[in-house]
Amino acid sequence: MPSELEVAMESLIKVFHRYTSKEGSSATLSKKELKDLMANELSNFLESQKDPAAIDKIMKDLDTNGDGQTDFHSLICLNLVGATNMSDIQEAMALLIKTFDKYSRKEGDANTLNKAELKELLENEFGNMLGKANDKAALDRIFDELDRNKDNSVDFGEFVNLVCCLTQMCHDYFGKKK
Repeated sequence: MPSELEVAMESLIKVFHRYTSKEGSSATLSKKELKDLMANELSNFLESQKDPAAIDKIMKDLDTNGDGQTDFHSLICLNLVGATNMSDIQEAMALLIKTFDKYSRKEGDANTLNKAELKELLENEFGNMLGKANDKAALDRIFDELDRNKDNSVDFGEFVNLVCCLTQMCHDYFGKKK
């Protein structure tokens, strides 16, 4: 007999696929499909929105690669980040996942970053903290250091190690300035 959690997960997946099969890919929602899903499944939420462009804003948040589609994982991550009863740590964790996925899903294996994806993530998300990642040798060193298992990709755990190290360095630096 399935647990309550398993039933809830299955229900979410079924609802998602009920709307994805209307047009285009059966693995993603278009803006129209998302609007239909929200109108039928989340009507109270839509009615409570004062902004008529709420669907457009939600789709923009979900469509991280700009292809006009969103997948199940992105929909669930938006729910995690948008939840109001999450602690600061939980929100930070959800944002780490969302950020990693934003870049890892651009090419190849959606669960890892290749060198180009890592470069884009470093430039866009860390900006001045790491400087621009124009130095190919420096980027190669960072990639090699992160890729602990030498599979020529950076998985989520390896990415989190980078974030932890940078966070520790910031904590140490700003802690000394007090």
